[in-house]
Amino acid sequence: MRRCLRAAIWSLVMGGVAWGELLTPRVGHHPGYTRVVLDLPPGVTYTLEPLGPALRITLPGQAVIPAIAQIGLPELTGYALEQKGSDAVLTLLTPQGVGPGWGYRLSRLPALGGDGQRLVLDLSGAFVGLIPLEALPPFRFVKASGKRFGVVLDPGHGGPDPGAIGYVVEKEVTLQIAKRVADYLQAAGVGVTLTRSEDRALSADKRTDLAARLALAKGQTLYVSIHANAAPPAKAEEWCGLEVYYFGPAAKPLYPLAAPLWPDVSQIARAVPPTDPGAVAPVVATPPLPIASASPAESTSPAAAPPPAQAPPNAGVMSDGFDSAVVGEATEGIAPISPPSTLPALLPTISASQRVSLSQGLAVKVMSYLLSSSTATGRGVRVADFYVNKFAPVPSILVEVGYVTHPIEGVNLRNPDYLERLAYGIARGVLEYLENDYPGQ
Repeated sequence: MRRCLRAAIWSLVMGGVAWGELLTPRVGHHPGYTRVVLDLPPGVTYTLEPLGPALRITLPGQAVIPAIAQIGLPELTGYALEQKGSDAVLTLLTPQGVGPGWGYRLSRLPALGGDGQRLVLDLSGAFVGLIPLEALPPFRFVKASGKRFGVVLDPGHGGPDPGAIGYVVEKEVTLQIAKRVADYLQAAGVGVTLTRSEDRALSADKRTDLAARLALAKGQTLYVSIHANAAPPAKAEEWCGLEVYYFGPAAKPLYPLAAPLWPDVSQIARAVPPTDPGAVAPVVATPPLPIASASPAESTSPAAAPPPAQAPPNAGVMSDGFDSAVVGEATEGIAPISPPSTLPALLPTISASQRVSLSQGLAVKVMSYLLSSSTATGRGVRVADFYVNKFAPVPSILVEVGYVTHPIEGVNLRNPDYLERLAYGIARGVLEYLENDYPGQ
């Protein structure tokens, strides 16, 4: 009844608008995204400019009363409505980043009343663009010793340890991605060892389980652990994005740019960090995005997300994220059963400082290709004391593929096509690193 009354009132208001000047946008926050609605006269054209930290909408021949507003939402910190010559320009400040086909979704709907129309923009770093993936380029991987590279892929958790639980279960997602990464690496001629290939733990004791996983790294080249993240309840609708960790001295996060997958870099350029005003994507025409239309009641009826996955009986939620409580993967109170003694055959003189430097280089490379293949938002390359990174005998990283607790990103992690893109990004980053950055290449 209230919704009908609001619609009727708005119909009367809009019916009386003479369209001499545009109204300020309406903003509503929903689980996982922010919705911005701009009421327009009939037949108005517009151009969108995804600028990384901002989304600019230009409406030719329209008049506005200039306005600036601070919003303070995770997906929208504020906006500016300006008159530039004969055009109206609305600039939305998007801290999670936007680009061609990602970071936002667009709908154009009839007005609730009168003869106008509504431009509806939903903003979220979890909105990804399903851009085509090219085949992996050829890699040489020729070593004078005749030995080939070997990579350990570690799908986090397993068996009685579910990992993080939200719209998906971490142990299931990590295994699916790891198997896909293995297929890419093996096709390129890299040897792959999976710490697990099914839903099981290497030991019921966490300390023993982690040590057993690391034991598989002896004599290998790299160690890549794959995990998914979880946010505390108060932040579950806000936190989303990719993170890659390595072990080293405390340092600020690094925000690498997305690596080019195509000759036309503009198709995948992502501004990182999202607030960097120097990263600007090209102007693009209004894209026909393959997304569901906005609700007719745009700011009052957000689409319902699929229900979260059900936790197994007596299962605890274990997260490996930088911002959430870490259970089971951190080094507190856990020492290796025996210090790793065998160094990788391809790099026999590695030192602790070299391992940190190599791990950081691998983390940056993998993050760069993850950003371009998935178009997900990046939360940076970070340092953390994860057990598998600290005690691995080879360069190692831990990849967090997203937040299972986010209403949009958690659902993305159910999508096989999206998992394929994550796997491609991890594999491409590893292969490019081995080809171009690994010592001796």
